[in-house]
Amino acid sequence: MTQQIVPRLANGTFAPGSGGRPRGSKNKVSLTSLKAVQDLSSEAVAKLRERVTAGDMGAIKLVLEYTLPKGGRTVELDSTDPNAIIDAAAMGEISPDEAARLAQATKTASEAAELKDLKRQVEELELLITSLSKR
Repeated sequence: MTQQIVPRLANGTFAPGSGGRPRGSKNKVSLTSLKAVQDLSSEAVAKLRERVTAGDMGAIKLVLEYTLPKGGRTVELDSTDPNAIIDAAAMGEISPDEAARLAQATKTASEAAELKDLKRQVEELELLITSLSKR
């Protein structure tokens, strides 16, 4: 792959219409910064642990925000039936926001299952077509 020369003005800035770095090139500053931050992660966790243990409410809040599910609790239903979500919301067992998130999750899971089934059917049809074309 040949390296593309990017035109620059006399002051070193990119000429109008130049996109900057050539396509596919890496931003070395960002990669270096990311590595430096990753190297600090164990120290950051240790410091956070100290602050939580000392009762620092800001640190405690940070940990809870990043570890608990949105809304602050998990929701368990006895059934995967979509009507169970409606019933739980109607009975006040879950909030309307929780019901909406559960309904969306149920819909997404159902669509994924349908896609998996469609993929299996397509693979079966491809095998059938291949076997028929060999005859």
